[in-house]
Amino acid sequence: MHERKRQLRDIIAAKSLTRGGDFKLASGVTSAYYFNMKPSVMDPDGARLTGELILEAVTGIEFDCVGGMALGAVPIVTSVAQTSAGSARPLPGFMVRKEVKERGTEKQVEGNLVPGGNVLIVEDVTTTGGSAMQAVEAVKREGDGKVSVVVTVVDRLEGAEEAFAKEGIRLISILTREDFED
Repeated sequence: MHERKRQLRDIIAAKSLTRGGDFKLASGVTSAYYFNMKPSVMDPDGARLTGELILEAVTGIEFDCVGGMALGAVPIVTSVAQTSAGSARPLPGFMVRKEVKERGTEKQVEGNLVPGGNVLIVEDVTTTGGSAMQAVEAVKREGDGKVSVVVTVVDRLEGAEEAFAKEGIRLISILTREDFED
């Protein structure tokens, strides 16, 4: 594991990983450990490392924008967008609401989704991939976007890669559950 990944892993282990409980996950399953990634991806070094490592992971793949589900992906989208500023490929960001807003423009996707563009979806923690797939469907529905890659900060290794593969989407993991095992 290279130094920046090790640094991010250490931040996550210190700020975001809780062990020894009976935690219900978004997928509906329970686990003895839980990743609450917000403290890590909102930490100055955690945010910087997250943006850098995600952009490094997708080097050579062309994207027009980056987005993900509210609330977990929002700081990650912001980090990636900010890190990409001034580069050869700046990536504007957007977020996908869990539900369609019932006032104003009544959109589920807010921000800078590029219509018909190649879209990078990011996620904080991936279990089965259900949350990211909600983002993928919203991007297709509201912006005719094309999603070929999802990047997650931590993959719990519980089926997301296979689920995405069935949809022709590649999952790239910065870290996996195994990186946190003693």
